Amino acid sequence: MFLKVVFCLLVWCVVAVAQSMGDFSVPAPIPERGTLILGFVGALDHWDDPERGVRRVALEIRRMNLPDVHVETLAHYRHREAKQLVVMALDANRNRKVDLDERERVRIVLYGQSMGGGEVVRLARDLREMGVPVELTVQVDSVSLRDGWIPPNVKRAANFYQREILTVRGQDYIQAMDSRRTKILGNIRFRYPVWVPYPLPELSMRRVFGGGHARMEADPILWAAIKGLILAPPELANAILEAVR
Repeated sequence: MFLKVVFCLLVWCVVAVAQSMGDFSVPAPIPERGTLILGFVGALDHWDDPERGVRRVALEIRRMNLPDVHVETLAHYRHREAKQLVVMALDANRNRKVDLDERERVRIVLYGQSMGGGEVVRLARDLREMGVPVELTVQVDSVSLRDGWIPPNVKRAANFYQREILTVRGQDYIQAMDSRRTKILGNIRFRYPVWVPYPLPELSMRRVFGGGHARMEADPILWAAIKGLILAPPELANAILEAVR
């Protein structure tokens, strides 16, 4: 009973400071051939916590000031807001929907960790129903019930995971629903043996109880690879992944 009360209090704290559409800076619409990057944090993580790997990558990309590249981070349960951001980015004639000639005017990239990885696939499925292609999805130790099948509107997809003991274990294998339309870049396993001094999460609770799932978030090599996949030309993806295998 005590644990249930604690969990409910944590959820209440997260919801109490939940984000709204006013927290986003994406222009409506994004200029044609621009890029919209959406990152999803996991579990009870706050969407703008700079210690979270998803948020760190977003902030690094923002500091690069790349022309017409816009990046936002969201809580994994902010599905409606994520869809609204995509519609706003694509809706050139401002009729509050995505018309046929607007579907491919902006490059869409989705990435997320833990439950945020599950939201990546869920949002990609919804965009498929809207006829909107997704340039790239990246999942990091993804936790969901249906995050192993990548819908055919996704052009490229990558999956990073770990299999350490006494920790949350995410999706270890993704596959394309249609291999003719989606290229699976790889299912890349990261290993964190206890005798190797890998970077540790900043919070003591994460260090003690997070295990490999939390260590992925603190791994600079992993997040550098993800940032490279997001920003580099598609032909460099194999070289980026080979560097971390």
